[in-house]
Formats: sequence, C-alpha cells, structure tokens
Amino acid sequence: MKKLVFLCLVFFAVILTIPANAADHTIQWQNHCPYEVSVVIIGGLQYTNPFDGKVYGASQCMPPDQTCQPNTKCPYTACGEGNKNKCDQGAPLVDNGGFILEADTPGAKNTHTSTVPKFWQGSFQPRTNCHFDADKNYVCDYEPHTCRAYQDGQGKVECGGHQIQDATKGEINFDENGVDTYDVSAVDGFNIPITIELVPGTGSAEGLAPVEYACTKAGTNFDLRDLVGTGDWKNLDASKLLIKNAASTTIAVRSACSYASALNHKNNDPHFDEKDYLTNSTCCKLPFGSAQDFQKNGNMKCDPQTWPSDINTAAFFKHFLPTAYSYAYDDHTSTYTCKNKDEDTLTAYIVTFCGANEGPRVALPGSDTHSHLPDLSPTPLPTPVATQTPVPTQTPVPQTPYNPAKSGDVNF
Repeated sequence: MKKLVFLCLVFFAVILTIPANAADHTIQWQNHCPYEVSVVIIGGLQYTNPFDGKVYGASQCMPPDQTCQPNTKCPYTACGEGNKNKCDQGAPLVDNGGFILEADTPGAKNTHTSTVPKFWQGSFQPRTNCHFDADKNYVCDYEPHTCRAYQDGQGKVECGGHQIQDATKGEINFDENGVDTYDVSAVDGFNIPITIELVPGTGSAEGLAPVEYACTKAGTNFDLRDLVGTGDWKNLDASKLLIKNAASTTIAVRSACSYASALNHKNNDPHFDEKDYLTNSTCCKLPFGSAQDFQKNGNMKCDPQTWPSDINTAAFFKHFLPTAYSYAYDDHTSTYTCKNKDEDTLTAYIVTFCGANEGPRVALPGSDTHSHLPDLSPTPLPTPVATQTPVPTQTPVPQTPYNPAKSGDVNF
C-alpha cells in the first residue's frame, strides 16, 4: 500500500510540473465535402513515467483514483460508456469527443476551432452518410460508424472517446520531447480525403529532418474510393473491400487489416487459425509485430508482400496517398514533425476534409499575404494564417521515426 501511495505522489508531482497557465494549441477544422462530416476525436494528455521514461496517453474521463495505473488497462468502464483506454490523469475530451461540420454550401457552418492543451495527443476520424432519425438518434448508413457508446444505446455525435474502423484517420501528438508529430493514416481504411497543415507563423522546423516532412502538409486531397478493382488495381476484390449503402454509394474502402478484423469478428471461432493469421499479419500484430527484415525475439516482419493479393491495399493506398500511412510500419514517408515557434507561440494546425473543393482563402484587410478560414466557431483568439510562408531549409538531424499504435488498438 505504501508503494502505491508513493507512486501516486510521484505521478502527481510529474503532472504538477506542467505549467497550469500554459498557452493552448488550436486545431482549425474545415469541411469542403458536399455532404456533412461528423468528426470523432479521442485523446488526452501525455504522461511520462518517471521510472521507465515511456510516454503514455491519457484515457479521458478517468476519475482521480485511477491515476496510479498509467500503463495498464482500466479495470472497469470509463465514463460509463464502455471505454477501455489506458489509464491516466483523467483529461477531458476535446469538444466532448465529437462535433458536426455541415456540408460546404453557402452560409453553412462548415468550420470549427478546437482548443487543445499542451502535451495533448490523440487522433480523429470523419464519419459521413449519417443523420438524426425521428428519435434523435445520430445514426449512420454504415452501422459500425454509429457511435452507440452510451448506456442508453442511442447513436451519438459525441463518441465518448471511441475510435471507428473503415475510416481515414488523422493523428497529432503535441509537444512530445519538445516536438509535435502528425500524420494521416489509411491503416484502418479510407472514407474521405484529409490534410493536416501548420498554421503559418506558429511553428518552427529548425533542427528537424527530413526537411520535406518538417512543418509541411500531411495527407491528400485525392478521393480513391471509386478506383478499387479498376485499372492497375484489378487484383483488389471490390466485393470484399468496398462498403456501400442501400443506394449503392461507396462510403468507405476497407484496409487489409480492417477487412481481416471484420472477418475475424464475424467468424469468432478460436479454432479458426486462418483468420487469426490473416488478422495478425495484415494488422502487424504478434508474431508479425516488427518492421525489420529478420526475426527478432520471436517477432517477424510485417510484410505487405505476403498478404493475399485480393485484399492487399498497402500498395494501392501508397500509390494514391503517398504521404499517408498505408500500413502500420509505413513510417519513413508518412510521419511529419514540427516545433512551437517559441514559448509564447504554440503550433496550430488546419485540418481539411475534401480539400480539392476548397476555394481561395480570404485575405485579411490591408494584407495580401495572409488569409484566414472564415466563420470559425468558436474561435478563442483570431489567428491570422499566411497563404504562403516557405519553410526554411534546415540541416538534417537524425531523428527516431515515430510509429503509431497498431490498427485496432488504442492510439496512444
């Protein structure tokens, strides 16, 4: 018991070293899709374990008595919503875990600004083809995208910290060892294009390498949903990978991992070894949990070249989404980094959905070099955004690649 109390005191001492009045980061969201997008957000504050030096992510909404278990699974339901994320100091969900961006039409509320504390890390995913039914349930044509996260079983806009499958994912980790990391991922599938870009004037690329991935734009504006099983990609089985609604509209493309995971769940048989092999190999889980070319500690390489050709989405995603994660160990061409400009100017990012439809950004009065996203709501502080601020060339400095959590697991 004394040891437990000591660990708790150490934990709180570490937390209290974070400045209470530190400035916040912001994420500016804009939807240029011709349809509504519901954004799902999970994440919380980082915690550095003073004993092993590892950084753990928060499980939002955890009560104070769980702060002594930063690296273990929670023994009970968090927030009353079935959330089994890793335990930490109980950071609140950003925007309560979700919000709606209206379709990009004149006068629509298709922009939003989120205020995010220092040392926050997490991910977000967009949902489409969703609506409120007569009973005020927020339901999606693709049922797995309906967030029935609450005990009443009703569909919600605010997902209670739950991630979804078969959707494009964005990830941002703020201030880890003084550096932000961010990326766009198709590891869990693809539904709409996402880009993440720095608000110019808020970050610094000094000392970061490679320079083409330092404070530059991650993701893509390209929509690849209609290309599965066509042209050079006829090997891909559209009947397995495409998710369509009753009107035959393609909602999403499964990744190899999300397809295998769904198959595993559907055929929930502990003796069905084939499904276990397929899930473990495509999701880079044990014994395929290595990025190396050799077996190490019983952990073999996760190699897309060994996956079945009819569901091998790694090469397909990489071709059309060259700067996004195509599978879990696709680090070297997918991870971006940036640092705060200074102690008083923290990084801010713009997340854009369906950016190919975006028009010119609005010029600020008296300036032809700055712009802003119109009608951001709520906006704590107006943030001028430069249209073109070149990132200075820096001397490359070796840097350890960042590897996101494996598909199907908690992101942090």
